[in-house]
Amino acid sequence: MKNLVHGIKEKTPMGFCDVPGKNLLDFLRDMKSICANEARYKPRKKIHQAASEGDIKKLQRMINLGKHSVHDRDFKERTALHFACIYGREEVVNVLLRNNCDIDAVDRNSITPLMKAVQNWSYGCMCTLLKHGANPNHMDKNGNTSLHYPVSEDNQKLVEYLLKYNADMEQKNNDGFTPLLLALKENKIEMAKFLVKKGANIHVFDKMKRNTLLYAIRWDSTDLVSLFLDEGIDFFFKDVFGWTVLRYAIEGMSKGSRNILMDYEVKLHVKNKDGSLGTTMILLLDPPCLSQVRMMVFLMKRFRSCLLVKSRIFFEIEPSSSKHAPAKCPSNLGGAGDQRDKKEAKGTVEGKNYIL
Repeated sequence: MKNLVHGIKEKTPMGFCDVPGKNLLDFLRDMKSICANEARYKPRKKIHQAASEGDIKKLQRMINLGKHSVHDRDFKERTALHFACIYGREEVVNVLLRNNCDIDAVDRNSITPLMKAVQNWSYGCMCTLLKHGANPNHMDKNGNTSLHYPVSEDNQKLVEYLLKYNADMEQKNNDGFTPLLLALKENKIEMAKFLVKKGANIHVFDKMKRNTLLYAIRWDSTDLVSLFLDEGIDFFFKDVFGWTVLRYAIEGMSKGSRNILMDYEVKLHVKNKDGSLGTTMILLLDPPCLSQVRMMVFLMKRFRSCLLVKSRIFFEIEPSSSKHAPAKCPSNLGGAGDQRDKKEAKGTVEGKNYIL
């Protein structure tokens, strides 16, 4: 229930800024899930039982007698090869392959034996399957490939071996996550660095249009933030709510990333011949919320002139033709969908241009 609530909350900007923590209850829940997984894979058919137990002689005798087949499936469409991989029986995998089993057989969730081997860190079984031509890019019902699983579990050894057999680093699952985005979403920072080093595309984004830079900021990974900026990621990219990475950094608690982004923005403006620092406006509440105060202080330090009129602060526009001029900050700083989100209109105050 907790995960469900957080998943819904995470879809909003402020919910995304609220970084989830992991406590003892989460750990116990994970352990219970592991035990439940083993219980769900209790073999019912005799040939599946022999495969699970690693009884090669019994397994081969069943196949030779013809009473049982390597293609026999249980009520969840699982084959003997699935059971061999879930229990890490590498020798059984070899026997089944010699008897022409379907190496890419799928169960009712479209999961292959290779996926089961990867899920359970059965390195020997995974290597054997890949050497015999198992498909590492098959997708399950959620769109995940064999590469998504070890990335989520932070297992670089399995990931590296899958990449050796041409696992696709750019395949997105049903939620729009490539393996790199998934690593960042789940705070697997070292895994993300590993994938970037292997050539993963850093310019991807999920269904909410949240890119790699935004996820790096969420966890305040200053190393990745600097890396992505150096590689030319779009600094002004906006998600579905129209929020930029700088806005998320100011609204959230990513102090290290916030400083890097501010310095980066200054460097962009230094490149402009006219020295323009862009424009924006804040609508103040009475009293103003903390996020607005943060943004107000930040902007007042950076703009050359400002004017306070009826609970609104107006920052001077300096004309610029530069394509690097920063995106205008929307007025709904209290959160997405706020009633204060009004359309911007240009006006003039005391002979100077302002955003009203």
